[in-house]
Amino acid sequence: MAGFGQAKQDKKKEEEQREEIKDLWKHIKDLEAELEFLYVREPHEVEYIESVKNVLDNLYKKVENVKHETN
Repeated sequence: MAGFGQAKQDKKKEEEQREEIKDLWKHIKDLEAELEFLYVREPHEVEYIESVKNVLDNLYKKVENVKHETN
């Protein structure tokens, strides 16, 4: 029976990781759209553009980390 409980916990953890990845990709998509807008409409906002790019880089790293936790 201990194996069943562990399997259930593992499945729950996998589901949570899938949800986290899904949420991260939504956030990435939103920031990429914002970045595109900034390049087109506000190219002089260099500091803000760089901060958005840094956040995106960190989100991509986080997605990779969560994916590696799953494997």
